[in-house]
Amino acid sequence: MADTDHEHEEIRHQFEDALDSIRQGLVGLGSLVVANTRRAGEVLLEDDVDLANEVFEADAEIDETYADLEKQTFLTLARQQPVAGDLRFLVSATRILYELERSGDLAVNCVKAHRRMDGFPDSPRIRSIFERLVRDSTMLFGKGVDAIADMDERAGYRLDQEDDIVDATVSEFYAAIGQESRSIGLEAAIELSRIGRYLERIADHAVNIGENVTYVMTASFPQSQGSSEEE
Repeated sequence: MADTDHEHEEIRHQFEDALDSIRQGLVGLGSLVVANTRRAGEVLLEDDVDLANEVFEADAEIDETYADLEKQTFLTLARQQPVAGDLRFLVSATRILYELERSGDLAVNCVKAHRRMDGFPDSPRIRSIFERLVRDSTMLFGKGVDAIADMDERAGYRLDQEDDIVDATVSEFYAAIGQESRSIGLEAAIELSRIGRYLERIADHAVNIGENVTYVMTASFPQSQGSSEEE
């Protein structure tokens, strides 16, 4: 009996190590996406072609890391047959992986849109708002990554509220583009609008990450808990 108990304890220890490895991998992948989103913003503001190439190179690493983590997560699901909180974590990890990888693609899309423009428009107003949009969306996404590291059960509620700041900045960005579309040109206005949408979606993915973390910790998504969870 003692040998059996020791074997079960060893199996459990290995399983916990596997879960922690996945969590750390998610944090690492998220950090890569945060860095590349910030880098994409610099490409647009500085019209830096060399830095644009770095964005594409970094995205290749993001894709490779995503594939490795996805395989690791599904293998752990198949081999360990987890239940309760462990199962919630592994299922949520697959969802979070999607949010991270898709956000990485959106950062690349920003750079692709920049390539279709003849440089960033010479508009101090649009540039100023865009700087805030990059800062706010990147910061929010970073908080989503922090939520994975901390397993913060309140992350879903908190990030959803903070996303209002990004939404307000996006609205301001669209308004400025519309008001200056004649001076900056229709093509630039279209591409800037797309870029604004990409950054808005990155922030939305951060909220989704936070909601999945909340689900792992509480067994409920924020929307299902009603007004009692409001700050």
